[in-house]
Amino acid sequence: MSRTNDWNDWHLFGCVAQLGSFSRAAERLQLPKSTVSTAISRLEQRLGLRLLERSTRRLRLTEAGFQLLTEIGPLFSRLEDIADHLQGHAEAPLSGTLRIASPYEFASLHLSPVLCDIMQAHPALHIEVDVVSSLIDPLSSGYDLSFVMTSQPLPDSGQLGKRLYTLQQGLFAAPALLQQRGRPQHPAELADWPLLGAATALPWQFRHADGRHYQLTQPLLLQSANAGLRLQAAIAGRGICLVSRNFAAAQAAMLLEQILPDWQLPPLKAYALIPNRSLLPTKTRLLLDGLEQRFASLEAL
Repeated sequence: MSRTNDWNDWHLFGCVAQLGSFSRAAERLQLPKSTVSTAISRLEQRLGLRLLERSTRRLRLTEAGFQLLTEIGPLFSRLEDIADHLQGHAEAPLSGTLRIASPYEFASLHLSPVLCDIMQAHPALHIEVDVVSSLIDPLSSGYDLSFVMTSQPLPDSGQLGKRLYTLQQGLFAAPALLQQRGRPQHPAELADWPLLGAATALPWQFRHADGRHYQLTQPLLLQSANAGLRLQAAIAGRGICLVSRNFAAAQAAMLLEQILPDWQLPPLKAYALIPNRSLLPTKTRLLLDGLEQRFASLEAL
């Protein structure tokens, strides 16, 4: 093996291995796919080892590739963090790309105003936001950070879960539907109503201020993680929607009415999922700082 190493090839291998795709690695690094593929082949030839098993449908690490990624992945992540951290002290406008994965409700209600401020302050920073409905590992998926809203505990993982905010949930329905069917006074009365919610919230758990509990296990008429879609169906009179009170107030304040306000539902907790690194990249820290300031101002209202 040559004593001269092209560390770019090692870095490209780490990106391909973490993202599981030549195309995604090339897109993230803004390089032609052929350049990435050639670099991996060159590294395999230099090491005399097969690092990746390629097929038309999937990319799989060999045992040697997995061992190599385990050894060099943290090293390159550390180098990137140090470089980003030092550049951040220059207080110059940021550049590059900030990649985010977020549920629709969180992106619409909280991310959008913070990102608009960042775009104004750092016009050279490109921002990519993918709307997702499930928990996403930001490191393996190529994101700088991802967000999740859940009423359940976060699973153990190699990523950091930073709790940002707690959102109270409520049930909302169109006035016309309530006039037609009457206003429910107890969760048990919802048994024959069309319900609109997310699968992750099932079953609906109710708790009254006097200590009573009730669990509703009825199937949903509309099951979707997209809170905006659920709200639109509720506005159209298609059923009772479970959604955060903040989102309902922001999107449909005059179009929907809350029902069963004395019965509490489990709150949604908003988390930022961050790759477990000792130094936080400047662009990531900038977004988190903006969100914390936003939530602090909301709590002060």
